Amino acid sequence: MSRKGNTLTKRAVKNFLTLLFSGRLSKAEKALERIRKRYRLSEDDGYYRALYGIYYSYVSDDRNSYVFKVWVRFLNGERKRSVERALQVILRDLYKPPPA
Repeated sequence: MSRKGNTLTKRAVKNFLTLLFSGRLSKAEKALERIRKRYRLSEDDGYYRALYGIYYSYVSDDRNSYVFKVWVRFLNGERKRSVERALQVILRDLYKPPPA
């Protein structure tokens, strides 16, 4: 997420998440819309859909969503590094191509 060309930056995502988790929901929604417009992401873009999914599960208090379960785990004293490692394993397994 560097600033090469029109690539989404860490700063933009961090700003969105900070607004969201600090309870400033309308500002977070505006930040998400700015991200979509500024980086020319369609509503079908995977990265935009992931950010919108985080936003939606947070504001709707969807207690069955995976994102909510990660937050609960993190807020119950789980270390950031261990959550990151668990997500990396899950993503690696999801993108592993089937054996030929």
